[in-house]
This record gives sequence, C-alpha cells and structure tokens, in this order.
Amino acid sequence: MKRKTIKIIGITLAILLGLVFTFAKVKRITPLSWSHNEVNQPLFSDTAINGYDPVAYIVSNQAMEGNEKYSYHWKDATWHFTSEENKSLFKDNPDKYAPQYGGFCAFAVSKGFTANSNPDVFEVLDEKLYLFDSEDVKQEWKINVQENLEIGKTNWK
Repeated sequence: MKRKTIKIIGITLAILLGLVFTFAKVKRITPLSWSHNEVNQPLFSDTAINGYDPVAYIVSNQAMEGNEKYSYHWKDATWHFTSEENKSLFKDNPDKYAPQYGGFCAFAVSKGFTANSNPDVFEVLDEKLYLFDSEDVKQEWKINVQENLEIGKTNWK
C-alpha cells in the first residue's frame, strides 16, 4: 500500500510540474537569468508582439493589428505592419520603433522575468514603446516609473 501511495504522489507531482511548465511556456514566463527570446513571440510562431504594428504605437499612439501583407523579418522574428509606409519606417530604423524589452511585459522585466504582453495595453514614453500584460500591471509599474525604467534596463542587459 505504501509503495502505491508513493507512486501516486510521484505521478501527481510530475503532472503538476508539467502543467506549471506548460503554463509558463504559453504565458512566456521565464526568469531573465535563463535563456529567452530577444523578441516576444508565441510558442509555435515567429510573429513579433502578437502581430501588432510597432510603428503605429509611436506614430498614432494606437494599438493596431498588422497585416501579413506588410511584414518584415528582423531579430529572428516576423513583424507585421498596417501599411507599406509603416513597414518602411521600421526597416529604416527598427531600434526607434521596436518595443522595449522585445515586447515582453515591462512590469515583468522590472521584476526580473519575461511575460507575455497584451498589445492593447501600452505606454509610449520619450518615443519608446512599453507593453504590459494588463492595465492593472501597467498602473502598478507607473507608480515608480523612473525606478522601474532603470531596473528594467539593468535587468534586460
């Protein structure tokens, strides 16, 4: 009986670890000290920042879903744009338009890990794009914005 109980506990723990690992992969949660993608991409795709146009955030202050018709490959990711003009702006100066921390949640990076971001929750500061997981997380990050910017920059290196 004792052996059977230990076996059940072992299987249960293995299943729980598998679920935690799967959840972390899907949500793109990784400690920054571990290896992670330079750009936020889904598990089975190379599409950057959930297919949204990084230029639209800066130029229009809007989250706009890009179109595969206007795509460009940069940093092992495919970036989508709403127009040929936005694609061209990005190609000419990708560092100006690419989101900070590869498009991972800025709050998470300030805490030492990566996490997926919601493309509709963003902040543009000094012409730099920051994406967040949720509005609550964004508001928390903004409480100490300067400190979080410095910590995020240090953590991302």
